[in-house]
Amino acid sequence: MPEALQRSSVVDESVQVKRTSHSERAGVLESSQVRLLVVESVAGGLLNTCLRLYERVSCLQVSTVEALSEIDVALLAPHIVLLELGEQGTAELELAARMHRLWPGVGLILACEPEQMGLRLQGYASGADYCLVKPLAEVELVSVIDALARRLSMQVAPPGDCWVIDSQRQMLGLPDGRFLELSRNEYLVLECLQRAPDQTASRRSLAEGLGVNYMTYDERRLEAIVSRLRRKISMFAGRDAPIRALRNKGYLFTGNLLARNRTPGRA
Repeated sequence: MPEALQRSSVVDESVQVKRTSHSERAGVLESSQVRLLVVESVAGGLLNTCLRLYERVSCLQVSTVEALSEIDVALLAPHIVLLELGEQGTAELELAARMHRLWPGVGLILACEPEQMGLRLQGYASGADYCLVKPLAEVELVSVIDALARRLSMQVAPPGDCWVIDSQRQMLGLPDGRFLELSRNEYLVLECLQRAPDQTASRRSLAEGLGVNYMTYDERRLEAIVSRLRRKISMFAGRDAPIRALRNKGYLFTGNLLARNRTPGRA
């Protein structure tokens, strides 16, 4: 099996074919620059399709509905998701609806059995762009990917607003798949926001997250850390940082902030 098609419950750089640069993504998106996530209802269900596609796209990752997590999607930052529906289709349609809610700009293709007309209609209602019948015709699938690539090229909005903090590498993953290095204090602030209810943390909880005594802590130091972090994210991402100050309360992370905690021994 090609290295690019290795399975993993966590998307990692080691199983990606080739990554396009930010400047390439800023222009017209060609099918050869597409990052494609294939989600099978049963492992191996779309293996032949993946083998035919992996030379046509920039990055291809395979997972299953049961193993896939929101972290996987956020780390890969796919342009297009190909999702196979199982016999019942319930879990897959729930996943499709969740993806459409968190990443409304991502192209979504469903692969269904010919007799699953009801599920196909539900798929469109859940946000799918295309519902194709299995066995998938390569010429049709490639045409659909090309059409979605053209549509994604014209989008003004980013594909989603999910950010990931990586505990081991002490980095922040952006919605477009790039990573930003963080200082220790910057990481601790983001970690506190991610764990807080509604991603809203008080100044006291942030100070305690930094390991200091809030009663003797100069809040101006916290303000300086957050200000530097916001400026750093803004300059790197080319957009406003998703951190907002709340008067007399603390700070709010306005995007979807996820945490990736790698298991011991994993590269």
